[in-house]
Amino acid sequence: MGEHNEMAEAVAALWQENSHHGRSSEAIYRTLREAILSKALLPEQLFSEEDLTKVFGVSRTPIREAVLRLTGDHLVVRRGRRLAVSTISPAEVLEIYDVRGALDALAARLATTEATPPEVAQLRWLNEQMQEAVLSENAAESFRLNLEFHDYLARMSKNTFLLSQVRVVQDRVRRFASTTFAFVGRPDNIIIEHTAILDAIEARDPDAAAAAAAAHIMQSKGIRLEMLDD
Repeated sequence: MGEHNEMAEAVAALWQENSHHGRSSEAIYRTLREAILSKALLPEQLFSEEDLTKVFGVSRTPIREAVLRLTGDHLVVRRGRRLAVSTISPAEVLEIYDVRGALDALAARLATTEATPPEVAQLRWLNEQMQEAVLSENAAESFRLNLEFHDYLARMSKNTFLLSQVRVVQDRVRRFASTTFAFVGRPDNIIIEHTAILDAIEARDPDAAAAAAAAHIMQSKGIRLEMLDD
């Protein structure tokens, strides 16, 4: 990382945000994890444990503990004596869509019986905020709100294990090299598809909600396939 000053600065900036957790392996893990998910550290970016000790100003022990967790998360791999951010293959990207579709369908189904009217209103508000971001062509905010929409949908299921798995998948989605939002017309269609999910939940129709949620993700998968072909 020493030869990539800009990257080191990005990690250092994230470290400032997490340093309130102390100079522990937990704080270092959180920082590096966010650096990878936010693409401050790019796939195949090489660095060493020694580089990390310089960035964080700590000994090797907390660095090694954090790196061990990151390798367990499949975010970092070893390249001899160095480390690298792992890559996600096109096949893995498509597999993630299949899992995401199943999880979102279950979340939507459960939400029809578990979600309160204020929660449904909150989810609709998130979709409206996303629509405003799309209209203002704020791609980064649109993407963030889209993830928040799906996270809140899972929270509405009242199933904590489901929520944890949705968040694992969302972390993988954040690592995709590009977003389907870049595909012409896709952002507007996402709003429409979200609305169909919302309407089914509000109508307390579990089958329709699950079908709308699954169809939404499969539409995104179809766009991704076109992008991969290109």
